[in-house]
Amino acid sequence: MRVSLILLVMAILAAAVLTAAASSEPFEDKLVRLEAQRALPSMEPSLQQASPEINALFLSYAADQALWMSASLAILRYGDVAREVLLEYGLLPEFQQVLVRYGADAVLPISYFRTHDVATLRAQHWIDERYQEISRWWSEENADTNAAFTPYRRGQMGIALLDANGHALLNQFVVSDQGEVEWLQGERVVAGVGDFFTSGLRDLESQWRRGDDIGAADLGWAGVDLLVMASTVKVLRAGRAARAARVGSVEVQGARTGLRHGVLVSGGRFAALPRMAKVAVVAGTAYVVVRHPSLVSALGANLSTWLGWPVWVGQFLIWLIVLLPLLIMTRFVYRWLLLPLLWLLVPLMQLCFKAANKTLTERAKSRAGEIG
Repeated sequence: MRVSLILLVMAILAAAVLTAAASSEPFEDKLVRLEAQRALPSMEPSLQQASPEINALFLSYAADQALWMSASLAILRYGDVAREVLLEYGLLPEFQQVLVRYGADAVLPISYFRTHDVATLRAQHWIDERYQEISRWWSEENADTNAAFTPYRRGQMGIALLDANGHALLNQFVVSDQGEVEWLQGERVVAGVGDFFTSGLRDLESQWRRGDDIGAADLGWAGVDLLVMASTVKVLRAGRAARAARVGSVEVQGARTGLRHGVLVSGGRFAALPRMAKVAVVAGTAYVVVRHPSLVSALGANLSTWLGWPVWVGQFLIWLIVLLPLLIMTRFVYRWLLLPLLWLLVPLMQLCFKAANKTLTERAKSRAGEIG
């Protein structure tokens, strides 16, 4: 009884010390942060200060060096502007392509279009919606694919415009002294005039240089540029570019929500796993917790959140649950394994010392006899 009380007091004191030194970060966020730092050790200092959402995003980027380096440089250069764009569009393949292709500056036009209601962009959106209505009427489809002209939608269109226009669009944006993204109107006009007359020819040459197939439509648009046709045709082309940006908003929002809530398997999915898969998941989680004991405190923070308790209460309870069996197991191992081994080893060591002393004595006597 006395030994059990001593172990309980030791567990309580150790749990109190560990709880006082623990952070209140939830388990999912802590696990994502640790795994992101493990996958990208060169970014460990910056990831320690980043939000859980940014850590989850970089964890998903870890396999593509060009992608995570471009995203890291964007945050280093443009701070919150880059973070907002990455959190909104970081999971879109179209955004990842332009980020790798054009580097950190790719976030500037996307951020500007997302935060500004540009009249020309709204016109492109309107034309795109009318085109979709005509297409559905022509194909006798009744599905409603209209997307509201929201800031998120404007950012999607910015991605498509950047993909279509490249550096010609990218060079039009700078960051002011106040940290706001600005659109250079003079550069915009010059680029717009040049694009009006020569974009079809540039596209045709780019396709030819890349070895892509050149169709009749590409030749037709190049011919339109050469003949300087009416600007209405250009508006239709802008509508075509906007249509390329259409991505299912529901699916994208769902992916972003999943990113912001961590990358762990949900309870429903876990319940549906086979028995061996459940064992593997639990064993893998236990292994990670052993590697990173700070995750125990994170589990306590989760428990407190679920039960509505103060964070320290859940952390103290989890540490007590972990430490008390550990101390009991340590005492068991010491009493029934280490002590018997010591009882066996001590006489054996004494015999070894006696044998060694006897051997040394005999050698000393033999040497003394030879000298005498």
